[in-house]
Amino acid sequence: MNRLLLSLFAGLLLFARICHGQTVLSAQDAVSYALEHRPELRAASNRVTASERLRSQAGLIPNPRFLFRKEDLRTQTSPFGENSQTYWEGEQRLETSGRRGGRIAVAQQGTEESRLQADLARRQIVLNVRESYWKAKAAQSLAALYSQDSDYFRQVIEFHEARFREGKIAEVDLLRVRLQGEQIRAAAANARLDSEKALLMLAQEMNAAPNSSWVLSEDFETLEDPKPVPGGTDAASLRTEGQLAQQAIATAEAQTRLAKANGRPDLLFTGGYKRDVGIDTPIAGVQFDLPLFNRNQGAVAAAHAEEDAARETYQATRNRLAAELALAQREFEMRREQYLQTFKPLRGQAIEISNISRAAYQAGGLDLLRLLDAERARVDAELSYVRSLEGFHLSVAALNYAEGLDQ
Repeated sequence: MNRLLLSLFAGLLLFARICHGQTVLSAQDAVSYALEHRPELRAASNRVTASERLRSQAGLIPNPRFLFRKEDLRTQTSPFGENSQTYWEGEQRLETSGRRGGRIAVAQQGTEESRLQADLARRQIVLNVRESYWKAKAAQSLAALYSQDSDYFRQVIEFHEARFREGKIAEVDLLRVRLQGEQIRAAAANARLDSEKALLMLAQEMNAAPNSSWVLSEDFETLEDPKPVPGGTDAASLRTEGQLAQQAIATAEAQTRLAKANGRPDLLFTGGYKRDVGIDTPIAGVQFDLPLFNRNQGAVAAAHAEEDAARETYQATRNRLAAELALAQREFEMRREQYLQTFKPLRGQAIEISNISRAAYQAGGLDLLRLLDAERARVDAELSYVRSLEGFHLSVAALNYAEGLDQ
């Protein structure tokens, strides 16, 4: 009894150590890690900060100008400049044309566009991580499936080798079993390689060091539902791509207002005084351009054309996003129906046939070729089952992205 208790205690310690060395990783954990460690998001945040600084710069008024001038410095009339004229002047430009407001509006639109670009980069990272996660999960499931098949065929080969030594089966039957076992073992090796590669791809999307102790904790056979779309919304309003297309219209309109302001004159006020032989005289003046020939007509026309192009692009983006949403919804429905109506029942039937064939073969009521056919059918059905689950999970991720709800 004491020896049994010690063995159980040692087993518990070993199990705890194994569990402690493993890292449980859910899909949301992978996404959160990527959002914290991807340098692209930090770069996007820096671009937003830069655009905000440009917004502050656009609101600054022009600097005043100071002018000091002396005239009539001829030595015949003024050897040391006593009789020269001295001017002290200051100039300040007032942007009465509306250029300052136009610059601020353009800079504000640029800041908003930078924020949307950062959000788009974040959403694409979320999608890529989720897809990589489910691909890695599917690869692990395939590797586990092939590993079970390889173990089974190793037992089958050992069984037939023993029967061959006893002279109960022909050598050709043993060779058939060995060939099938080698094929399964080769497929298992490829499946392990694909699983390791999928984990590396997941680590790359997360910007994390590859970790062989990761345990992908999501239940592969649980069918999650896509997130519900809020009422009164569409893909163009929820998708960042649609918001960027709409933002382009606002930016083009701001550029048009700035182009019009650049065609209007600003006022340049001058103030100071003049000293001439000890007499101080105040000076005041105003200066502005006469917009007789150049009113920035070409730039204004080009800006209007950019507005029209932005509106057409927005409409094209709306159409594209609506088509992507419809396609993603249809794919999700088809993947779900295929899994529930085709691949899940097919797998169950193939497993049942395989179990019956194994029992019948062991009882001597089935020949080897039919057993191998049943095993191949079961393997194909289980492969299709795993692939259908992978396609379903990927369709859910794509649908959430198409709906703009993958936050």
